[in-house]
Amino acid sequence: MRNWQITGIITVLIIGAVLMSGCTNSAAPQVATSTPTSVITTPATPLPSATPVQSAIPQTGIWMKVTYPGNYTGTYGALGYYQTEVTDKGTHFYQIASAGSPVTASIKKLDGSGDTLAIAIYKNGVLIKEESTTVPYRMMEFYSDLKTATPTTYVTSLAVTSVPSVTSVPVTTDPAIPNLIGTWNVNTQGGLIQKSGTPGEWTHINGKYSTLSAQAVVTDQKDRVVYGTFKAPLGKDESFIGVIGMDNKNFYFADLDGKGEGQIVSNGQINWVYRQVSANDTVAAVGTWTRV
Repeated sequence: MRNWQITGIITVLIIGAVLMSGCTNSAAPQVATSTPTSVITTPATPLPSATPVQSAIPQTGIWMKVTYPGNYTGTYGALGYYQTEVTDKGTHFYQIASAGSPVTASIKKLDGSGDTLAIAIYKNGVLIKEESTTVPYRMMEFYSDLKTATPTTYVTSLAVTSVPSVTSVPVTTDPAIPNLIGTWNVNTQGGLIQKSGTPGEWTHINGKYSTLSAQAVVTDQKDRVVYGTFKAPLGKDESFIGVIGMDNKNFYFADLDGKGEGQIVSNGQINWVYRQVSANDTVAAVGTWTRV
């Protein structure tokens, strides 16, 4: 055979081999696969359900709230009815069965601290009246007619010369009834019979013949009924209650260990007589109240 024929045959064989190799070795088509993405899910923290805030103030009835960090003792109740005794510490609410009557309370601090003792009256959840004192060993005399809210009264000092001025809402429905609200200078002369070695805690004069300069502060009045505090250099501050006579001229009162009568001479002067009989002593005095 000629050389060109041999070359042609070899060329054809080579081409065929290449073609056969391509058929047998062709790769299978690649199938795209997706790699799953790992998702980290943080469980949602549920929001706390809203809890209604409960008021500490009872919403129905008449309640007295006493607040004092130390110990206190006293009585409370509706005027003219049985008074409930209480000895406690801290902040407490006490229910009062009033039936429409005014309420009263006598609460005393049992220590010599200057912490605040506060008394408040609530009617169906509404504050009617609140008073407080920081005076050590103070006996607070509290009164509320439950009808109208009155301003808060603060007693901050035992000193007679620093008695705060007193403001009030209208106190009478009859303009003919004298308004005794305010501070009165008291000047008396009197005597004392001593029964024991020490005078009573609310005795304000000393000696067989004695004179006294003090103050009477009338803090509350409704029509003919008044409440106040007697302050003197000797003895503890003493609460009193009084009534104005139907003639609008006579004034009758009683304190923690005695009683007296007065004549309302004018808007600025009351003449008075006082008598006291206690286990410790007996006192009689006469003098004047002059409005400051």
